[in-house]
Amino acid sequence: MRLISGVILGYLVFAVPSYLLFRVTHHDPHIPASVGFELAAIVCGMFFAFLAGYGGAWIAGRRDMLAPTVIAVVLAAFAIASMVAKGISWSPLFAIVVMAPSVLVGGSVQARRRRRT
Repeated sequence: MRLISGVILGYLVFAVPSYLLFRVTHHDPHIPASVGFELAAIVCGMFFAFLAGYGGAWIAGRRDMLAPTVIAVVLAAFAIASMVAKGISWSPLFAIVVMAPSVLVGGSVQARRRRRT
């Protein structure tokens, strides 16, 4: 139960702020934006992806990387589905290339922290 909760809540830590960023700023994630906005969105996405992996691992309560790995796979799967449905664009591409690995980094930090205690 903790693993499932960690995956769901961890993913939501990434997905909700990402959704709100595009909704509030009235940007379509499938249309090119200014370089400044794209960089800001990528940095924000990396931050929340890191938190998703860290929080997912913390909630799951496991020393392994199962919860962050599942979160990263779900994130990448949704990005791939988005590209299949709407074509390749900057947002889902960076979700796969940069944000999914950020989830794993966050989970790794939590796992190392947990091993030290």
